[in-house]
Formats: sequence, C-alpha cells, structure tokens
Amino acid sequence: MNKMLSAVPLLSAIFLTNCALSGPARLTEADNASTNSVKAGEGIEIVLKGNPTTGYEWILDSSATNKLQQVGKAEYLQDQQAGKNLRVGVGGQYVFKFKAVEQGAGNIKLVYRRSWETTDCDRVYSVDFDIK
Repeated sequence: MNKMLSAVPLLSAIFLTNCALSGPARLTEADNASTNSVKAGEGIEIVLKGNPTTGYEWILDSSATNKLQQVGKAEYLQDQQAGKNLRVGVGGQYVFKFKAVEQGAGNIKLVYRRSWETTDCDRVYSVDFDIK
C-alpha cells in the first residue's frame, strides 16, 4: 500500500504534464517561413516582438484560405521588468490566436507596418500549415 501511495504524486505529475502539452501550437519569429502540422480543431498562437509606440504594429495581411480562422483580436503585452510598472516606449509582444477549422493547406501572413504609410512593410511573417 505504501508503494501505491508514493506513486500518486508521480502519476499526478505525468497527467498534468500531458494536459499542459495539449495547448495551442505556439510559434515565434524563429518559425518564420516554416511549415507546421496541426490537427483540425487545434489552436495556434503566434507571438511576435513589436513596439507600437514607434507607430509600427503587426497586422494580419492575409489568411490564404478559410481553413484557419483568427480568434479575437491580436493582444499586445508590454515587456515588464521585475518591480517596475508599465512604461511608455517599452516594447513587448503581439499575440495572435487562430484555430485550424478544416483539413488541408493553410497560410498565415502578418506584416509589421505603420497604418498610414503606403510603402513596403519592413518585416513579413508567413507560416504554412498542413492541417490534418
């Protein structure tokens, strides 16, 4: 019986770890121009560094197919330092959330630009998906 009781924390840890791994696929700037496999119904998070105080922001340029749907609006989270309040001019991260809704090939393209400029954008982030 004592051996069985000592296995409970281990089994709980394994169960919680497996639950944590089932969250959305999380992509960053390092994944630019990559192809990723996801299952239909799975969530996708794309996290990109940016600083809206410069006038630049990440904008969804296109979702090449309707197989990927954006979930809500992009969220901006300012970088924080321990013990300091939010400050003007500090960069952060844009978080985009999508859902793979249908099997097939999909693409997400984001551009980092100023909304009032008509010139080419400085940065483009594009990822392909194979939705199973």
